[in-house]
Amino acid sequence: MKRKSIKKGVESVPNSLVFIFIFIVIAMILTYLVPAGQYERVMDPQTGQELVIADSFTYLDSTPVNPLKMFELIGEGFVQQGQLIFLIMFAYAFMDALVKCGVFDSLFGLIFKHGLHKRKIILPLIMCFFGLLGSVAGMAEEIFGLFPVCISLALALGYDEIVGSSIVYLSIFTGFASATTNPYTIGVAQTIAGLPMFSGIGYRIICWLVFMGILIAYTMRYAAKVKADPTKSLLYDPNKPKKTDEIYTRIYESTQNPMTLSVKLNICVFFLTIGTTIFGALVLHWYLTELTALFIIANILVGIINRYSPNKIAEDFVKSAGDTMFSLICIGLANSICLVMTDGNIIDTILYWLSNLLNNFSGYFSGILMLFVQNLLNFFIPAGPAQAAVSMPIMAPLADLCGISRQVAVLAFQFGDGYSNLFWPTMVCMMCGMLKVPVTKWYRYITPLFLIWMAAQVVMLSIAIFIGY
Repeated sequence: MKRKSIKKGVESVPNSLVFIFIFIVIAMILTYLVPAGQYERVMDPQTGQELVIADSFTYLDSTPVNPLKMFELIGEGFVQQGQLIFLIMFAYAFMDALVKCGVFDSLFGLIFKHGLHKRKIILPLIMCFFGLLGSVAGMAEEIFGLFPVCISLALALGYDEIVGSSIVYLSIFTGFASATTNPYTIGVAQTIAGLPMFSGIGYRIICWLVFMGILIAYTMRYAAKVKADPTKSLLYDPNKPKKTDEIYTRIYESTQNPMTLSVKLNICVFFLTIGTTIFGALVLHWYLTELTALFIIANILVGIINRYSPNKIAEDFVKSAGDTMFSLICIGLANSICLVMTDGNIIDTILYWLSNLLNNFSGYFSGILMLFVQNLLNFFIPAGPAQAAVSMPIMAPLADLCGISRQVAVLAFQFGDGYSNLFWPTMVCMMCGMLKVPVTKWYRYITPLFLIWMAAQVVMLSIAIFIGY
């Protein structure tokens, strides 16, 4: 998950958990400084949402949170997010099991077997495949093991490491940021905002097509330039050994994993699970508990298909759960920030002040402002579910007060949380180390693309506001 479990940053950058704890302490201090206040709320019979009554704010007697109470609320934050934590844990374990079984390596083998690698359309198809994994299933770190494969594939086809990085890294995170049914961002944010899970999917599909189209066009333009003249590569080094047929042969053979019966069954389980997730949430109105049960069953099925012993299934799950621990701790801690402010009765006061500020703008400008706020927030709290836990309790009711829909607030969160991960150094430094691409070279490549994406985010968010999304 982003981010579901990404341990971002370099050693010189404070751990995200430190940032979140600092925010908890700041929240506690604010309960002494910010006057307590409260809005009246009413249940909307049509949507089932608890909406803020805009003109009902009143100040209350001060109710500050002391340090002992703060630590109690940290524990309560984990308890309240228990269902969400377990959903992410089991979903990650399922995806991780598929990667370890070689499912995606076998799919690449099919590409070579049928000669599809010789066609120009193959790179866009691979990018769309990864983009769908990020958008639909919320995959991110699960495909880190495929980085060497995709980069080597790009080198063998006459491109460079940056093209290989775009194929896998940028594609999966573009899909993650342009999520359609991503349970780690859309699922979390809509749940907190009081919206039906995965509602508004039609417009998000359009967003996915737009942003993936931008990425593919940008990547293919650079790839064509490198293919025609290798000296145009940002990574060109005249002293670097040239690619040989031996490299091509090695990559070809490494991706020729046989499509065994177990692999075919694993692929079926993957698509069946994703389809059931979408159908269950949209049609059967499944919630966190039901979706968690689905991923538990799917994980066990993968183990049975691959003839794992019960001990092996359990051991793999424990390892996968350990990999998710960072983001799970972020979720619990981030929720504690809201609990501290709620206990101190200052959230509504902050909403009141922000609404007065945003009331100086139209609903359109307040929506755009939300986008930039989310981009800045993502520098400090890069984990998507954790950022949703921090921002959506404020942004969702703020959207009510500013005359824009909560879907727009979720869309602003989704864009701000996702695309800035491809630019902020807390993510870029770590990813460049994994991709073996110099940070300075990467920024020369990504900066124009990020600016194009930012313009596209403003446009798509503007359209959403104007059509009443």
